[in-house]
Amino acid sequence: MTRRDLLLLFILGLAIPLAIAQFQSLPGYMDADYYFGGGIQLVRGNGFTEPYLWNYLSDPQGLPTPSHAYWMPLASIVAAAGMWLTGQAAYASARLGFILLAALVPPLTSLLAFRLTSSRTPSILSGLLACFPIFYAPFLPDTDNYAIYMLLGISFFLLLSSLVESTTANQLPFTNYRSLSTFFLLGLTSALMTLARSDGLLWLGLSLLVAVWWAGRQLPNYQTAKLPNFIFHLSSFIFFILLGYLLLASPWYARNLRTFDSLIS
Repeated sequence: MTRRDLLLLFILGLAIPLAIAQFQSLPGYMDADYYFGGGIQLVRGNGFTEPYLWNYLSDPQGLPTPSHAYWMPLASIVAAAGMWLTGQAAYASARLGFILLAALVPPLTSLLAFRLTSSRTPSILSGLLACFPIFYAPFLPDTDNYAIYMLLGISFFLLLSSLVESTTANQLPFTNYRSLSTFFLLGLTSALMTLARSDGLLWLGLSLLVAVWWAGRQLPNYQTAKLPNFIFHLSSFIFFILLGYLLLASPWYARNLRTFDSLIS
């Protein structure tokens, strides 16, 4: 893969959502509408509140009521960022970030394919297939989690592939800065996935399983005291995963505790 290949895939990945967006004047369905409305509230300085009754799951006592009691906040934050950058609380501004994220999916898909195959042709084909996602195409430029989750999922496996490719298995964890930084980034990615969708928490569990697997790979380097070394490595990796996760997710959990007396409303 060359930078030129990745750039061309990015341009094509940008052109297609932009073209689709010309036929979408409104979010068009419930979830995207909700995230868009949440973004407007943030841009207007109203925080995570809503001046309307969206559902009764959180037993609202009146208006305004706390928002995102069911849906997670990341899509609304991305929508708000687009409106903040343009200075307009409009749908066209809200979806700018989603279009940009969608454009990153094809080149990163191609890069991941190259990591797996070491072959340029299937990697470019993978990127082209990501440019034309058929069923998901109309959802990518909308104010929803499709582009966000695709990009984070690819990023997770890119981080995993970089861990596998690293040649630092013979080093102790506190001198193995690349492995530790990778686990920290896996924690950050898991937190972003959690803030996008509630099931993103599953990716934190997957990160912890990766830590167990990678700690096990350190064992052949020790002839004695394998169990203490396994525990030492595993504790180090889990610490950095949780550090990255809590760095991003803890403010949201704190907000939920303050608002709903529960980590998850």
